[in-house]
Amino acid sequence: GLGPKTFENCAAFCRVSGPESLDATLVHLESYDLAVWLLRTLSWNLKDVPSDILHISKTEMKERWKKEVRKASDKFGVSPDRAFAVLENLVDSMTKVDPRLNYSEKLVMSSRSSTAGSVQKCTLLPTNLVNLQELTSAAPVRGIIGTIRNIADFGAFIDFGGQNDGLLHTSKLGPIGLSSLLIGQQLGVDILTVD
Repeated sequence: GLGPKTFENCAAFCRVSGPESLDATLVHLESYDLAVWLLRTLSWNLKDVPSDILHISKTEMKERWKKEVRKASDKFGVSPDRAFAVLENLVDSMTKVDPRLNYSEKLVMSSRSSTAGSVQKCTLLPTNLVNLQELTSAAPVRGIIGTIRNIADFGAFIDFGGQNDGLLHTSKLGPIGLSSLLIGQQLGVDILTVD
C-alpha cells in the first residue's frame, strides 16, 4: 500500500474529482492550505474563472499579485517562489484544459519515424497473460497495445492490460520523443521484463 509520504509524492501526478476541490488541480497536497488562503484572499472560486486571469502572462501574474504572494510566503513559511508556483498552479488549473480530457485520437509520432510506437499490427494483451506470473514467464511479449496513463521526466507509465502499469523508460523510446507523448494516447509496446 501507499504510506503517507509516498502518497504525498505521488499526489501531484493525479487529478481526481471528489470532496476536496483542490484534488482536481495542479496544486500539490502539501500546499493545499496555502492554495485555500490564496483563493480566499483573491476571492476566487475554482469553478468560476475570473475573466481577468484568462490570458494573463506569468510576468503579469507576478506583478499583479506580488503583495499576496509575499503575504502567503510569510504566513506559510515558504519561499516567495514556492508561493508564486502555487498561485500559478491555481491559475493554470482554472484556465487550461487538462490534457487528459482533450486527447486527440491521432497518434502523435516523431517526424523521425512513421512506425515506432504505432498500434498497427499490435494486439491487446492476451487474457492468459494478465496474471503477473504468466506474464513474467512469457516475457518478452511483443506488439501489445498500451495506453499512456502518466508521463514523467524518466518515461511514461503504460496501461497494457496487466495487473499493474508498466514503465516505458526514456532510454527505450527509440525515435519517439517524450514530449510528443500524450496521456490517453495508445502506443504499440513490447513488454521486455516484469519486475
